[in-house]
Formats: sequence, structure tokens, C-alpha cells
Amino acid sequence: MLLVMPPSRRPLRVLHTADVHLDSDGYGDAHQQRVHRDRGRRVFRRIVDRALTDTVDLLLIAGDLFDHNRVSDETVAFVRTELERLRQPVVILPGNHDALRTSAIYDRHDLTAGASHVHVIRQLNGETIDFPELEVVVWGRAMEEHAPEFRPLAHIPGRDDRRWCLAMAHGFFYEARQRPERSSPIFADEVRDTGWDYIALGHQHVQTNVSQGRVAAHYAGAPLMEWGSGHPAGTVLRIDFSADDGIRVEPRPLD
Repeated sequence: MLLVMPPSRRPLRVLHTADVHLDSDGYGDAHQQRVHRDRGRRVFRRIVDRALTDTVDLLLIAGDLFDHNRVSDETVAFVRTELERLRQPVVILPGNHDALRTSAIYDRHDLTAGASHVHVIRQLNGETIDFPELEVVVWGRAMEEHAPEFRPLAHIPGRDDRRWCLAMAHGFFYEARQRPERSSPIFADEVRDTGWDYIALGHQHVQTNVSQGRVAAHYAGAPLMEWGSGHPAGTVLRIDFSADDGIRVEPRPLD
């Protein structure tokens, strides 16, 4: 996909993933769960490998990095160790599985402690993180409760034409305005009306392009799952932003 942008900003390369679901406990007996847990860790390690190999400027994790708020201390330590391999900024958005409810994983463990390059979206009405050295801002709205009343793109500010404007949202996409049957609805006109450059989406486990107008918006899919992509180890999305060449979105394999 190619969207032509007005000239000005410096080139930017971003890696977008979501729905890693570390420590998922819904896979059979204890042995099967252990095998699935280990596979999840391999996938996350490969995501970090891909960020390093592709020399990205920024890593976005658009919700459900963890499968639930009961994840083990060992798994949190593993994530810390992997993120320490990176020097570029990382932005993590809580999803419906690791939402900011009572005793949330992000309350019990501060992934940003001693890691100034790691950022967790925590504001329930949304917050903007500015990376002036990259000429980019990242906005997201933290989820406390996965419900039809929660609107992931509500309160998004107007764009800043001096910077690349990236948003993150975790929820269910609707092509048309309707009374939502699913929780955390994201409507097509909301995407279009942001006017932002890219919206990194999570929750839908299949990589899907839901771009609207001039706004590029993609679900990164769930890298642990095979959806006929031909890459059993999963894929993530790499987005290259250029004032001259526009925005290019490319699936990148993790094998």
C-alpha cells in the first residue's frame, strides 16, 4: 500500500505487532501449556530480533502482549530482558487481555523502570508521547474495561503537521456506524477523521488493512497463530514513512 504525503519530515521506520498473548493458559494440559508458553517466548524474541535486523526507529505493541493479568514474574523478567536488547523506543498499549483494571500486570510490574526507551500507555483518556529526535508522536488510550462503551480512538487530538502522527488502538473494527455488538468498537469514519498518518491496531488476529481515506490503518495480526500466510513462525508489519515516497506497509516474517 502506498499513500503519498506532503514533503517535510525525516524518513521513519516502524515495526508494528500486537496480540502476542504471552503466558496463554488455554492450551490443554500442563505439558501442552508449557510448550505453548515456550513457543510464545520464541516468537517474542524473534520480534525483537526483527526490530534489530530491520534497524527500525520505533517498536509499537498494540495490546495483549500478555494473555492475562496473572502472568508469572518469570515471564515479565523475560520480557524485560528482551526489551533491554533494544535501544530504540518501544511503546506498549494495554489490550483487553492485559487491561489496566485492578491488579493489572502494568501496576504490579513497571516495565519502564530502568528502561527509559520503554513506554506504556496508561492514561484512560489518552496520552501523546513525543519523540522529537524521530519527528514522530505516538498517541494511545489505555483500556480499563473491554466494553461496548469503551472507544479506543475517543479523545484523539488533532494532528501535528510538523511530525509523523501515529496512533495505537485495540478493539473491533466496524465499516459503518451502528450500535456495537462487540466491545471496544473502532468505526471506519473515526479512523478517517483522525487525519493521522498511521493507526497501529490490535485485537483482530488476522493481518487486515482497514485504511480509510488518507489514513493508513492496519491490524498486525497475532504472530503466534498461522493464518495461511506461509510463515509458520508468524509475521509482523514494518512501516516505512517517507515524505517523498509515502507510507509503505510490509509484512515481515519472524522465521
